[in-house]
Amino acid sequence: MRRDEADSFNNRLFCIDCMKLFAKIPDSTVSLIVTDPPYGISYQNHFAKQPHAMLAGDTGIDYERMARESYRILRDNSHAYFFTRFDCYPHHYACLQAAGFQVKNCLIIEKNTIGGLGDLQGSFANNAEWVIFCQKGRRTFNRTTLLQNRKKEGALFHTGRKPSEKYKTRFPACWFGAEYPKATYNSTWQKKHQIYHPTVKNTDCLSWLIQLSSLPGDLVFDGYMGTGSTALAAIQTGRRYLGAEIHPEYYAIAQRRIQEVMLHESIKTPRQGNAAHDPRRPDAG
Repeated sequence: MRRDEADSFNNRLFCIDCMKLFAKIPDSTVSLIVTDPPYGISYQNHFAKQPHAMLAGDTGIDYERMARESYRILRDNSHAYFFTRFDCYPHHYACLQAAGFQVKNCLIIEKNTIGGLGDLQGSFANNAEWVIFCQKGRRTFNRTTLLQNRKKEGALFHTGRKPSEKYKTRFPACWFGAEYPKATYNSTWQKKHQIYHPTVKNTDCLSWLIQLSSLPGDLVFDGYMGTGSTALAAIQTGRRYLGAEIHPEYYAIAQRRIQEVMLHESIKTPRQGNAAHDPRRPDAG
């Protein structure tokens, strides 16, 4: 890709249909995908004081095409995270696998609120986000300082194994409890910040995924940006962002949040994220 082409996607958010943006992006442009595409469930919360409008695309998107395009624009030996739901998971899994992705895990991350959708007395409350974790090629996780091991550094878990390190190098697939960031914000946070969206993601959670799966300076893509949490997490960890948001109101909120965080980051020491110093590119070995 030419330098001018690369610059056109550097820290850019477009108010456009994601499928139209895909058509403009050359192959192997982005280093990481973190996104929450519409599930096609026509979700509306009629019980909230300020009910959300139905999300554009939530009557159904061409998920097969989205998966193929995501695979195409992602660099070799890179990671991708796709938020999903329990009832959409089989279809999403099949589409991502057919596109070429190697599906490695499904992360289950605690929400900061309990969902009230469906049979309130005959089903379990939804208090977690599902996230499909994929690889294109092979990439190991970065070493980070995100979470300390419970065992003291140097402790031996088993005879013949390496001593415990200070920080975790392998994370569980279920993130619950105070030591892990929540996947979403609650209604109190939305009211305080005047940001009303049915699926506002917690930037701390996205920041963890970004730090585990990319390096400072890498380009992080989110084709369904919503109110901009992925862009904020990228900026705060020293990465670049690229994305789309079709809804003008949410696009405006995202742009405002991006400007605020960029101003904040510009008046303090540039942040390089929590990846260990002098990291070795995982795809080099």
